[in-house]
Amino acid sequence: MGAHFSKASAEKEAVAQQKILETTRSDPRTTTITLPQKTNNAWELPPFELKGLDGKLHQLAEWKGKVIMLNFWASWCAPCQYEIPDFVRFQERYADKGLQVVGLGLDEERKLRNVARTLGINYPVLVADLNDQANHALLPQWGNPEQIVPYTVVIAPSGRMVYIHRGRMGEEEFNLYVKP
Repeated sequence: MGAHFSKASAEKEAVAQQKILETTRSDPRTTTITLPQKTNNAWELPPFELKGLDGKLHQLAEWKGKVIMLNFWASWCAPCQYEIPDFVRFQERYADKGLQVVGLGLDEERKLRNVARTLGINYPVLVADLNDQANHALLPQWGNPEQIVPYTVVIAPSGRMVYIHRGRMGEEEFNLYVKP
């Protein structure tokens, strides 16, 4: 399953890891970021357990061994809704090669459910309602203290954070940093 990713992934991981450490290109959608804490040469992934739209509690460990695209979004965010159809296509095309898109909705469950139904989201959507004060720390913990959405974190099968993107993530970024 992850074998196809692992071969090409090691080289992409090294390039993407360097990308995280540098001030990035002049593209205003991508800016310098504050990273989560680094321990033993790996970026420490902040733990969380959130309820999904499926009603079950989920943790990132469920998708261990896959390339995870963790996308923070909200129902009121137009750029978020604009990128979701791309993520649906990525999930359709690459799930069998080890990709797992996971949406992390920063909104009320009913609003997230409506967007998921309208846009045909085919991947898990976790609910982090910002009306719950405990969820306000999620974005800063994941390297986004300004709480900009959309915000996407790519995690390699090894569990290393390999790419962080602020703003709409499209086909170009996917091909450079994620695609097998």
